[in-house]
Amino acid sequence: MLLLLAAVFVKAQPSKSSMIDGLVAVVGDKIILKSDVESEYANWIAQGNESDPDMKCIIIDQLLTNKLMLRQAELDSLEVSDEEIEGQIERRMRYFISMIGSREKLEEFYGKSVLEIKEEFRPQIKEMVLAQKMQEQITQSVTISPREVQAYFAKVPTDSIPYFDAEIEIGQIVVFPEVGPVQKEFTIEKLSDIRNRILKGESFTTLALLYSEDPGSAKEGGSLGFFGRGEMVPEFEAVAFKLKPGEVSPVIRTKFGYHILQLIERRGDRVHCRHILIKPPVGTRELERARVKLDSLRKEITAGNLDFTAAVRKHSEDEESKQNGGMLMDANSGTNTFTIDQLTPDVYFAIDKLKLGELSDPQPYSAPDGSRGFRIFYLKTRTSPHQANLDTDYARIQNAALSMKRIETVQTWFMKTKSKTYINIDQEYLSCQNLERWQ
Repeated sequence: MLLLLAAVFVKAQPSKSSMIDGLVAVVGDKIILKSDVESEYANWIAQGNESDPDMKCIIIDQLLTNKLMLRQAELDSLEVSDEEIEGQIERRMRYFISMIGSREKLEEFYGKSVLEIKEEFRPQIKEMVLAQKMQEQITQSVTISPREVQAYFAKVPTDSIPYFDAEIEIGQIVVFPEVGPVQKEFTIEKLSDIRNRILKGESFTTLALLYSEDPGSAKEGGSLGFFGRGEMVPEFEAVAFKLKPGEVSPVIRTKFGYHILQLIERRGDRVHCRHILIKPPVGTRELERARVKLDSLRKEITAGNLDFTAAVRKHSEDEESKQNGGMLMDANSGTNTFTIDQLTPDVYFAIDKLKLGELSDPQPYSAPDGSRGFRIFYLKTRTSPHQANLDTDYARIQNAALSMKRIETVQTWFMKTKSKTYINIDQEYLSCQNLERWQ
């Protein structure tokens, strides 16, 4: 299913699309235009792929599937909220901006403001989300039993069973230094001075670029995009939802540091804000106290006086791993296992000599937001290189079997629904072999 991740770049040239437009296919009351196909093909080329006319056949197949899903979603009265659409749009805009370099470059390339780009993109995003919801509804009741997992694995040819490199599972406890009153006061005064400069007419966006310590938003002039209640920390939201457009807040404190924020726009129960974040400076003394605290925790766990998971729950200050019992997670696979070559050098050398169940000494740590602290690692498991088997790799095999069962469920739904739906494909594309299933 196409996600239309880069359609905005192609649609920057509407005259080209209008010249080649025409009807490619009809699915019930839904249509696919030639410009849709050409836009997706241009996106594919723009991602570094070589020209391949057969790719257009694949694109049409995907668009037909999307339209069939969308039509059924509407017949089943599935709904998508404005918040879901806005969230998807914001994620894609951040993706586009990271690809092209900046918000300003995107607007220049497209010839429109970001808000205008979003509005033009909104109908496509709504269709995409509805189609995804339809697919989720088709497969939501699909489960798989241990016997089915065994049967699935038994059918895999011996020479096709995957070979896994050595893998490990590691956890961590992270501690950041406590900041003293002098550093806090210094930060508040600095941010108050910036606020006064804004109130006297200086640009919030420019000052955010110069001073904000939020790496994600600083390069966007402090812009956080639209967000609703429950998406930000409570202290931040409490102020954001009370501001009037253009109003600058007093200095507020959150777990991330100290902020001032400005409301750009309110849309229903969502707001678009920009902010400037400054963190209190951390000195050598504060860092050493954090290291000593973490080393004491390590000794308590090693002595058996404290369970690792309980220590994570009570003391760790990394929210992402804390929610996973302290275990690190591979963002690509969604599992807790890593191959050795996936580890950064600092992690590898910290755990290389550890035995199972052992903890490392405190290691310097720099969080993604730039905060400095210390962490200790816990080595939970380590496997040798091996061919997949049900004893050591059951969870992976189960996921593969479940994915296959979901695909088969969607295919069954597809054949049943297609047979009851009016579908017509332009003669020009009937030579595509992969479209034969639609005829």
